[in-house]
Amino acid sequence: MSVVELAPVVKQLQLRRSAEDAFRIFTEEMSAWWPIASHSLARDVAGEKTVKVTVEPHVGGRVFETLNTGEERNWGEVLAWEPGTRFAMLWQMGRPREQAGEVDVHFETLDHGSCRVTLTHSHWERLGALAAEKRDQYANGWEFVFGECFANYAGRR
Repeated sequence: MSVVELAPVVKQLQLRRSAEDAFRIFTEEMSAWWPIASHSLARDVAGEKTVKVTVEPHVGGRVFETLNTGEERNWGEVLAWEPGTRFAMLWQMGRPREQAGEVDVHFETLDHGSCRVTLTHSHWERLGALAAEKRDQYANGWEFVFGECFANYAGRR
């Protein structure tokens, strides 16, 4: 049986700020711009609410959400930490490591005070039979989370 590789989801935007500042906002201020009420592992029906998203600032660091109960839920692991240039993570979101995708975010200086940010979510084939469906869902999800929430918070150009 062959594995069909699906194209990565790629989203790009330009911001009115430096690449260094955009990197800092993306990683250190995720709790402020991420739509945690609708895009988290917490289950409202169980009374759970996500109150914080944390990115540990080093390769091998954890990316996780903290619930109102104090419980932590794993989102993934930092694969690249290059302040002002690149952040990459294993994207588990409650799945086993072998089913994780990868999210790679590049920050490119355009001129004084502006940058281009490119987000690439890849390795859909690791999800097996759900790959195409999940890729389509995430293509729409990243449009909202990255293309609207992050862009608006960080200052779209």
